[in-house]
Amino acid sequence: MARTSTRPRTRLPRLPVSSVTSTAADLARQLAPGPGVVGSIVDRREMPLPRGTWAIFGAAFVGFAMPVIGFVEMAERVRSGAKLPFDKPVMLWLQRHHSPRNTTIMRAVTELGGVTAVPLVALTAAGYLATVRRSRRPAALLTVSLVGSTIINSVLKIMYRRARPTFFTHIVNEKSYSFPSGHAMASAALAGCACVLAWPTPWRGRVIAASAVYVPSIGVTRMYLGVHFPSDVLAGWCVSLAWVGEVASIMWLMDRLDRSPRPMIRRRSHVVPVGEETRES
Repeated sequence: MARTSTRPRTRLPRLPVSSVTSTAADLARQLAPGPGVVGSIVDRREMPLPRGTWAIFGAAFVGFAMPVIGFVEMAERVRSGAKLPFDKPVMLWLQRHHSPRNTTIMRAVTELGGVTAVPLVALTAAGYLATVRRSRRPAALLTVSLVGSTIINSVLKIMYRRARPTFFTHIVNEKSYSFPSGHAMASAALAGCACVLAWPTPWRGRVIAASAVYVPSIGVTRMYLGVHFPSDVLAGWCVSLAWVGEVASIMWLMDRLDRSPRPMIRRRSHVVPVGEETRES
């Protein structure tokens, strides 16, 4: 026969509705957006975003989505082992233009997008902007974009492990994987930063024109030298365009928040609970 417990049940005290409400309000304050850019974006009632923010974000999303889609399409073919139809014809066409003079030019030009020239130019420009011009955000844009593109390139090479093309003998020796092209990514990231920094200045047209020559030239040299497929170069451009575009958008927002006539970054004041003042006094 089952025993019945004779222990009296303890009833939990009912909390008043006002106490529950105040507890929920305190919890909501703790979970509210903190100080900083993210908090300013989420809590817009007292701190409206600068004019044009959503238009910039929309353009940044389109500029991010299209290159990412292009990269994903090529990356899926590379992962599955499928051959892209334009890789071989382009490289064989370039091979027909091999000559000692062209090879000398291509070897010299390709160094302008290499691991020495691009970091040297970026660090020099970043140091000049930070120390002489007192412009920390442009310097941060250059540093984050170039360092980030290098890290992303290394990770993607390990992920896809694509072998170098073998359509003809390589003119230069490369030991790493092929997809995506590191020279293409570095040159595109550097040119993208230059275009962003020159956009509000009278140098905009000349910088864009120079970038339109510089970036394709580096890509052509990599294919001419036999060390990259055309799809490697296109993939590198896509990744750098998306990366620099997103970094530049974040930097733009932070700059506008700082220049706003109203304080855009809220510093949360310490709220003293009721009764604390009387206890302290």
